[in-house]
Amino acid sequence: MDFQSIISQNRAKTNAVLLTYIAIFILIGLLVDIIRINATSLSAGFVSLITFKVFPIVSVCMLLVALGIIYFSIQNFTGIMLNGSTYKLIDPSKVLSKTERYLYEILEELIKESHNAFTPKLYIMEAPYMNAFASGWNADNSLIALTTALIHNLQRDELKSVMAHELSHIRHGDIRLTMCVGILSNIMLLVANSAVWIFLGGNREKGANTAKMILLVLQFILPIFTLFLQMYLSRSREYMADSGAAYIMEDSRPMIRALQKISGDYSTNDYSQIDTNPTRRAAYIFDSSEVFSTHPSIQNRIKSLLGR
Repeated sequence: MDFQSIISQNRAKTNAVLLTYIAIFILIGLLVDIIRINATSLSAGFVSLITFKVFPIVSVCMLLVALGIIYFSIQNFTGIMLNGSTYKLIDPSKVLSKTERYLYEILEELIKESHNAFTPKLYIMEAPYMNAFASGWNADNSLIALTTALIHNLQRDELKSVMAHELSHIRHGDIRLTMCVGILSNIMLLVANSAVWIFLGGNREKGANTAKMILLVLQFILPIFTLFLQMYLSRSREYMADSGAAYIMEDSRPMIRALQKISGDYSTNDYSQIDTNPTRRAAYIFDSSEVFSTHPSIQNRIKSLLGR
């Protein structure tokens, strides 16, 4: 497995997606600016704003908002991803409980076996459902979180495979995309929905009215665009992380058993009202949604692990 190639591809993918979101933020700003200046035509409005003949106040603000969201995500990703749950950091410099020592020993084994130069922070998250996720901007400030239900219901090799899966997400360099896209998407849709109601009413020039119509259309297009983008990126990443876990473990069977147990837990319980943090959904090892899921089906993931 060529990890350097995977990391390079994911870095390019991450940059492309982040630039796309920034571009959409700016586009929304330009459309609002065209309405604001009451442009006679759409093209004339764009030219005036892009050449700074008329200063694009809203567009600049939207650019700053996009950059601010990315910066905020980088600085506060731990609180964002763990928000809404009771959690505890396993700190090896302190006295550990039996469970904490057990988990940290597994992590140390994985670090050694995978020849990693970094050790992510490890969190235990109080939750009745079986799940796990990795997050962070890069390997140096990354984290892995495991729910208490997962810890109590998986055998050691199964739990190790889940941690190897999350470690693979970090090694592949795709954790920053999961973190930022969810936050950017929510803010972008909120802004697009709000922008269309700005400057409602009144007689306006053709360009301004066209811009208003485009903003209205974007209300329906952007949610679909965001959903399918997240589905594509998350699904491809899950296959790679499953494969990465099997590679580190030198055995795909523990990962298969872990996936079967986790999906079985969700099939017999409804946890939709318990997990209140939507930003974790795409980052989880398993997504229970059947329609437009950000994850491939368990059956397809197991087939991939079996090489079928």
